[in-house]
Amino acid sequence: MQERTHHPSGPLALAIALAASAGFIDAHIYVNVTPVFVANMSGNLIHLGIVVGDADWNQAVGSLVALAAFTTGVIVATVHHDRQVIRHREVRPSFLLGVESVLLLLLTLGLMALPVGFSRQPRPADYPVILVAGLAMGIQAGALRRVGEIAVATTYGTGAIVRIGEKVVLAARRADRATLHRRRVAIAILAIVLVSYVAGAVLATAAGSRPALLALPTVTLIICALASRARPSTAGTDG
Repeated sequence: MQERTHHPSGPLALAIALAASAGFIDAHIYVNVTPVFVANMSGNLIHLGIVVGDADWNQAVGSLVALAAFTTGVIVATVHHDRQVIRHREVRPSFLLGVESVLLLLLTLGLMALPVGFSRQPRPADYPVILVAGLAMGIQAGALRRVGEIAVATTYGTGAIVRIGEKVVLAARRADRATLHRRRVAIAILAIVLVSYVAGAVLATAAGSRPALLALPTVTLIICALASRARPSTAGTDG
């Protein structure tokens, strides 16, 4: 059974909304709760290395909780997709986005009821926040893997940057005109999703520290779950 069958596809608008939501949540928690990434695990791994090198064990625990929660979320998403494949059902992101919406709603209500404030060192009260947010982001990372046939990631940007660079070089080859249009489309999609992720972080930072602001990505995820349930899966070509 090919791994590709476990990679659900969706429209570009869905990928944009998910990427912007992930950037918003990542930045809101990093800036207003504690400096731990809950979506960008590449940055979190480097952050973990830095704090371990400084023997800053409180920060290290926060990063480890985020990594463990995110990984668990990816596993949950993959198990769900695998069950759909085994049952010969279409692999769609709607159910997982619904689960993520519930987690984000709980996170938002929890922060509103028990505002923890910002702390440079993760406190015991911060760990549930990191755990729930990391789990939600991990589920999202596995919920949508492609726009048509273009592989995308809605919770981090490193892979997108690598693929953009690769496709820019390949698209510039005169001998490869047959796939030029598809590569240009792929570059555009990857760039748009990447910019959406950054835009979400910009919006979260500019909007302020009120926990109620997390209702914005929560409502966005609810809409995404309902929309992805209603519309057919998309198909396309990758160059």
